[in-house]
Amino acid sequence: MTSKNKPGFFAPHPTRQETVDAVLALDQELDAADLHSLSPTFDSNHLGLPHVRLNAINARTAVELARLLRKALRGPYKVAAQLGAAARAHGLDDFPDPTIYGAKIHLGEVSIATADRLACLLGAPTEPELELADTPDWPESQHVSDRLHTAFKHATDGGFMDQYVHTYCRRCDGEPAIELGALSVGTARRLVKALQRGVSS
Repeated sequence: MTSKNKPGFFAPHPTRQETVDAVLALDQELDAADLHSLSPTFDSNHLGLPHVRLNAINARTAVELARLLRKALRGPYKVAAQLGAAARAHGLDDFPDPTIYGAKIHLGEVSIATADRLACLLGAPTEPELELADTPDWPESQHVSDRLHTAFKHATDGGFMDQYVHTYCRRCDGEPAIELGALSVGTARRLVKALQRGVSS
C-alpha cells in the first residue's frame, strides 16, 4: 500500500482504491480485536461515490466495540472527570458535568454567579459580589462573560472556549446564565491544572 492510499491522506473524495484499502485496514483491526461479526464492505452511493458499509451487529459485538472505544478515549474521559472534580472542589456546585462528544469535552450552562467565581479562580481581579437579589441583566452578564473569557485565555495559555450569554427571560422567568462551549482535551487539561492551583498566576 502506498502512502497516498493510507487512511488520513485522502483526496476530498476518496478513490475506489483508497476505499478498498480502508475496508481491508478496518477489517484487519476488527479481526485483531475479535470483532468478527462486524464486517466492513466496499459500496458506492447513488452518485457512484465509494464508501465503506458496516453490517448490523449483535449485542455482544456492540458492547465490546463500546468497551474498546471507551478504552481508546480513556485520556479524554480522565480529563473530563478531573475537570468536574476540580470544579466541585472549589464549590462550583452548578458547574455542568463534562461530557465527551466529537473527541472534545463539552460543558454547558452555569449561573452568572458561578461564571464570576470561575473567572476569579482563573485569575480575574476580584470585584464586588453580585447582588443575587437583583437578577443580573445584559450588561452585568456580558461583563462577567468578558471577565471569564480573558481569565480563561490567560490561565490556559491561549486556550479557547466559546461562551454564549442567555439573558433573563421574562416570559419563562428563566434566570440569566452563561453557556460554556466545548474544549479540546489539551485546553481542558490546562484548565484542570489552573483550577488545581486555585488561582492562576
